[in-house]
Amino acid sequence: MSITTPSRTVSQTTAISQKPLNKRLVTGAALTALAFAAMASMQSAHAADKAVIYQAFQSIQYLPLYVAIDKGLFAKNGLEVEKVTAGSGAAGVAAVIGGHADFSLQDPMTACLANLKGASLVHVANVVAGVPVWILTPPDSTLKSSAELKGKTVSTALPPSTTTYLLQRLIKEQNIADVNMNTVQIGTELAPATAGRADAATVYEPQADQGIAAGFKILYAFPKAYPGGYAFSAIDTLTSTIKAKPQMVAAFVKSIGEAEALIAQSPETARAVAEAEFPSLDKKIVDAAVDRLIKGNIYATSPEISEQAFRNALDLQEYIGNIKPGTVTYANSVDNSFARDAAKQVASK
Repeated sequence: MSITTPSRTVSQTTAISQKPLNKRLVTGAALTALAFAAMASMQSAHAADKAVIYQAFQSIQYLPLYVAIDKGLFAKNGLEVEKVTAGSGAAGVAAVIGGHADFSLQDPMTACLANLKGASLVHVANVVAGVPVWILTPPDSTLKSSAELKGKTVSTALPPSTTTYLLQRLIKEQNIADVNMNTVQIGTELAPATAGRADAATVYEPQADQGIAAGFKILYAFPKAYPGGYAFSAIDTLTSTIKAKPQMVAAFVKSIGEAEALIAQSPETARAVAEAEFPSLDKKIVDAAVDRLIKGNIYATSPEISEQAFRNALDLQEYIGNIKPGTVTYANSVDNSFARDAAKQVASK
């Protein structure tokens, strides 16, 4: 929520009394000090930069952003941050390009695709550094491995969706024949499997732990397939914003880095923020999801985006055919300078 600080004026009128001179000097000095203090307070009140970030969705995977907001880390670093939910990654990126937002949070490949069409976006901070995707089977399923999905139906999100792209590549790489994909709205993937219309479901969190709580079993865990990390969700901004407002970008990235460090150091804080952000979900599900994402190294522990993590994300897009090999590179997509500075500051505390 954006917070607008009302302007204030301070005036002091001092009448010279008949007190002895030394007392008048003391009084005058005190009033001068008060005036300077008031001016400093006014400057401090107006010093905070305002930043708008569009997130693709309200997602438990985006917890570092919520921790930075809810625990006052942005405010501590001189920022007033407004969070807007775009409804899709493409809408968030469009908001940045159109000047409605300073930052967006979504799959970094969405920004890369926009750059191929003439945009000038750069990734400045990692938020989701692993693949938060699992294939679940219903309680009565006899399937023991992904190879046994041959001839089966798997419910998965409507494209474009990284879950579906990952599933498609898994099927091809493991030569799993005749898999039928039942595509549904994101967040509803468990429903067909629960109703017997699918043999498995490809899901994010918190759907993964909702399924597990209902007796579903993990058939395949995508986080284990990418030990080098995966730039799953990152924060983007325009190159023009970096040039015009470097201090604002630095403060934003620093706050994200502090939030990521806080999640790693204090899982109970992470759980408390997640519970507040998702009040309609069962707290046990929220806590289990946060713990799984922490233990699986899904939340970034630093805002830096490694070349391997970026390459893993880019490989999938090249495999699907969304991006032609050689048209997108780590060097022309990532600016780690703010993240490196933020990591150093966090480490020095």
